[in-house]
Amino acid sequence: MSTKTISIALCVLLGTSVLSANSDNMAESLMKLRGEVEQLDTQINDEKDAYKASMKSLSIQKSELEAMVSREDLKIKQLNKELSAIQTKIIEASKNSQGLKPIVVEAIDNLVAMMQTSIPFKTNERVESIEKIKDQLDASLITPQKALSQVYNAYNDEIRMTKENGIFKQTIVLGSQEKLAEIARVGTAMMFFKTPDDTVGYVVKNGDTWNYQEERDKEKQDEILNIFDAFKKQIRTGYFTLPNALILSGAK
Repeated sequence: MSTKTISIALCVLLGTSVLSANSDNMAESLMKLRGEVEQLDTQINDEKDAYKASMKSLSIQKSELEAMVSREDLKIKQLNKELSAIQTKIIEASKNSQGLKPIVVEAIDNLVAMMQTSIPFKTNERVESIEKIKDQLDASLITPQKALSQVYNAYNDEIRMTKENGIFKQTIVLGSQEKLAEIARVGTAMMFFKTPDDTVGYVVKNGDTWNYQEERDKEKQDEILNIFDAFKKQIRTGYFTLPNALILSGAK
């Protein structure tokens, strides 16, 4: 075999080897790209599922907030209706001072019943305050007219409370222990608590009973702490992410 023939044969072999190596590299690159595409596709599907779940959760919260607003509006209407009824009775009994007394007593009893079933915010103090008016009236320490004026103001205080947000302090029963806690109240729709050891949670209603429920989820704990921080900074409006702590009887 001539030298020229050998050279041609070597070139052919080298060319074949290069083509084979390039084919192997291309196949490896294609496999790598295919894997990356599949990974991205999985990530996209996960993002889509997360987005759908988030939108569903927001839709549920929107419906619950709308229901909360409706309940608050209804409560205000009921209080205003009660005030209107009292005013009508006042006109009818205005010629007789003693005729006002049963009207005032009825208004006090109705308000006490409402306080005892509403959000457990300083309930004992609120009830004692209104019942003190009744005791003074029974003891003739105040006139029916003065008692009526105080009861009227108490009804207005209850209406104001439905629109008031803020930080307060009160004793709560957590488990079987009484603890002095900070309270973050959102009208009469939500009430969160924070104890000195940073245990946080919110109130729930089961039937006619109110309970203080500790929140153990770290993310939701942070959400509750954030609203305490915002209220302390006098931030009363804006967007807040909160646990589902609407006052729903028998539900979280």
